[in-house]
Amino acid sequence: MRNPAIGSSPPPRAPEPVAIALPPDTTVGHLIRRAQQMHTAIWSVEVGNDITGPQYAILSALSRKSGVDQQTAGRLASLDKSTTANIVERLQRKDWIRRDRDAGDGRRNQLWLTPSAKAMLHDLTARVGTVQDRLLQPLGPNLRRNFRKLLGQVAYAGQVPAAGQDADEGIDVLPLSSTAGHLIRRAEQVHGMLWSRHVGALLTPSQYALLCSLAWRPAIDQTAAGEMASLDKSSAADILARLRRRGWVLDTRDETDRRRKLLVLTDLARDALAEVTPAVRAVQRDLVAPLSPTEQDKLIRLLRRIAYR
Repeated sequence: MRNPAIGSSPPPRAPEPVAIALPPDTTVGHLIRRAQQMHTAIWSVEVGNDITGPQYAILSALSRKSGVDQQTAGRLASLDKSTTANIVERLQRKDWIRRDRDAGDGRRNQLWLTPSAKAMLHDLTARVGTVQDRLLQPLGPNLRRNFRKLLGQVAYAGQVPAAGQDADEGIDVLPLSSTAGHLIRRAEQVHGMLWSRHVGALLTPSQYALLCSLAWRPAIDQTAAGEMASLDKSSAADILARLRRRGWVLDTRDETDRRRKLLVLTDLARDALAEVTPAVRAVQRDLVAPLSPTEQDKLIRLLRRIAYR
C-alpha cells in the first residue's frame, strides 16, 4: 500500500484537543496584526506609496511641537531610533523637513516642517482621515469612540496622552493619540515587546499563528493555512519551509485529490505548542491588562469586526 506521506517522516499521531493552541480569531495580538494589515491595504488605496503611516506620524508630531530634536520627534510618533532617522532623511529629501543646528547645543539638531510640507498637509490629512473612516466602517459612531478609547489604553499601557498643543496655525493634522491606525500600530509594538519578554525567540507570532491554524483545522492546504493565519502567500511559504526544516510540519497527499498537498502538525510541533501556548496566553493577558474583563471582551469583539470586516 502506498504511503501518502511525502518524505521519510512518520505519520503524526491523532490530533489532540485544540487547547494546545489559541484560536486566532479571538486572540487579541492576532486581531491587532490583522487590523494593521487592513489599515495598510486601505492606506495603499487612499494615500498611495508616496508617504507611509510612520512618515505621516512624524509630520503630525512636528506640526504640534516644532523645533524638537530627532529623538523627541520619534518618541512622539512612537518610532524607534533607527526608523526615525531613516524617515527624517527621506522627508528631508522631499523638502518636507528642515533640520537646523540648535543654537544652545551644537550637538543637537532641531526639526521643523518646511513651507511645502505645510502646504500639502491639508490634502494629505483629508486622505488619511478617509483611511480611518474606511478602517472603522464596520462600527457606528459610538462604537468608534469606544474602540479608540479601549485601544488607546492598550497602546499606551493605560496612560493615553492628551492630544497636545494645537497644530501650528494653518496646519491640519490628525492627533496621533486618537487616530485608529496609529493606535493599532502602537498596540502591535506593545505586543512585540511582550512577545519578546514572554515567548522569546522560540517562535515568532506569525509562526505561532500558522501552527495554530493547523491545530484548529488539521489537514488543510498551504493557501488555507496562510489565510487563517492572515499571511500573504510568500510569507506563508517561507514560514512553512522553516517549520518543515524543524520537523514541525508534515506534507501529506489529499486522498480525494492526489495533486493536492495537505499540511499536518507533527508530534514535535504539538509538544512545542503545548509548551509555548501558556507564554502566548501571558502575552495576551498583559497586552489587555489596562482594561477590565468586560472591556477586554468588548475590545476583542470590536477588533474582530474591523479585522474580519
